Amino acid sequence: MRAPAVWRRISERPEGRLTSHFFGAMFDFGILTPAGADSFVHLSLGAIGALIALGLRFALAYAGKYAALSSARSPEPYRVALLGDDLFLIAFVMLLIALATLVVSQSLFPDERDFRILGPLPVRRIVIFRAKLAALFLFMGMFAAVLHLSLTPLVLSMSVSPFSESTALTRVTVWMIASVSASVFSVLAVTAVVGVLTLVLSRTRLYSLTALIKSLVFALLVVGIPFVFRVPGLGSAMAHARPWLTFVPPAWFVGLERALLGSSDPWLRHLAALALTALATGALIVAVAYVLLFRHFEHLLLRPPSISAPWVIGHSAQRRTNVTSGGAADPHSVERSAFRAVYRFTSTTLRRSELHQGVLVGLLACGVALTSSRLVGAGWLDRTGSANPHAAFLEYLAMWTPFALMFISGLSVRAAIALPMTHRANWIFRLTETDATRSEQMRAVERIVAGYAVGLPLVAALPVLWSVIGWKHAAIAMPIVAFVGGVFVHAVLLEWRRIPFTCSYMPGKRLVVYTVVPGVAAFVLFAAVSVRLVRAALYATEAAIVIAIGLLVIAAILRRRRLAEWKETPLLFEDELPDQPVQLGL
Repeated sequence: MRAPAVWRRISERPEGRLTSHFFGAMFDFGILTPAGADSFVHLSLGAIGALIALGLRFALAYAGKYAALSSARSPEPYRVALLGDDLFLIAFVMLLIALATLVVSQSLFPDERDFRILGPLPVRRIVIFRAKLAALFLFMGMFAAVLHLSLTPLVLSMSVSPFSESTALTRVTVWMIASVSASVFSVLAVTAVVGVLTLVLSRTRLYSLTALIKSLVFALLVVGIPFVFRVPGLGSAMAHARPWLTFVPPAWFVGLERALLGSSDPWLRHLAALALTALATGALIVAVAYVLLFRHFEHLLLRPPSISAPWVIGHSAQRRTNVTSGGAADPHSVERSAFRAVYRFTSTTLRRSELHQGVLVGLLACGVALTSSRLVGAGWLDRTGSANPHAAFLEYLAMWTPFALMFISGLSVRAAIALPMTHRANWIFRLTETDATRSEQMRAVERIVAGYAVGLPLVAALPVLWSVIGWKHAAIAMPIVAFVGGVFVHAVLLEWRRIPFTCSYMPGKRLVVYTVVPGVAAFVLFAAVSVRLVRAALYATEAAIVIAIGLLVIAAILRRRRLAEWKETPLLFEDELPDQPVQLGL
């Protein structure tokens, strides 16, 4: 009874309540309703189960691999493979922890809203900072614990061998210490970057660059995911002490692991020293950032209106004045105003919101990682023209690349604009919804989606097509890709009835398997059919003309139907479950 009483007293203190509040806010990202936050928690529990099951599956696979290595005559293959796999596991954990920290990066430090709400209350500032830091480490600690728990069977299967220099239990324990240290370093590194950006850019008009830089870092980490799975091949480089590995942070913590196991190798001890130095440096930078924010918060983050206002405010105000004085009674002017309002609202939010940028850029980076890894694996960077034995496959991949990017870009932009910004503020859109302007509002959404889902993949895929199939064939292929994109936009906007960022959102409405399996099937079918269309267009000019006209006609018919449906169907402001009864409103 004593422990529950102590816990109750801690939870009833201001610091305990604030920690609980900040910890819960990391599950709703500041945008989800209570029902949406509960749905996200359920989704997270399902993801945890899937992660543990995946870890067990990998453990079985690695058990067979290390059984074969243990039956070899020499211990060298086992030790080289163990170095590579240790490097892979630590790199994998560091990458996932860094991604998770970036996802909740808006909660790393107390922000302006925290102090404007909590400032008038009788709560000391140090309490707010301690609660924020405690909530961060609770959240990341929970994530790291689940991740390490799922990987423990895999490490155990690697450690059971007659060639192992220590017992399996000792190796698992030391790996846990080194991997947790690497996880702490990932959290400290991301927090240090965010803290420095906050301190340097908070009082300038470059403050909006913070969101862009975070999104770019997030994209680079996502792009690195496929390449992490190539890390096990670096076991030989680790065994031969390649100097360039001193610039690879996961190698530092492999050195720390081996030093804790009692290795006397000077190279591994040097890597261990780098790991400890990096941990101390990261902790120092984060501590300095927290202290500076704690002492000079009003000067650094409570920005006056002159700093907070966007630099285009004068131009925007002038345009609004011109639109208002240009003729309020003109229906065409009203429709154009509705289009411009939604278009600017959507594009501005995507430029400024860290969360929505992270979703958009992160998923798009998955597409870049997928296509780039496959292109590099097929010899795109070291190709020798027709002498390349993978030339035919590389040509197929070059035509496949724009459609893979297009599909993932469509998913990313739809996911980004489906997330609400400030859900309680959508009353202004509810009041101004009319049948006359709805189609124009949705047409603005269509333009945004077309730019991201079709325009970006076209620009990104042009160098690939040009370098692989030549500029003449690329000039024929690009219009076909664009026309396919015109049809694909209809699939992205299927059943779309929302103004971006104004409707509540409930994650995990369907079981993951019901979403992933049809999604993968749709991706494979879309890419296969589209590549066949491009190949057919490249073989004959007549076929290219017929395909282009057919795609244009299909796109025009689908767009006309979509605009008609938008004009007649009311907007959606409250997300619905798939099995929720449809209210006819009769």
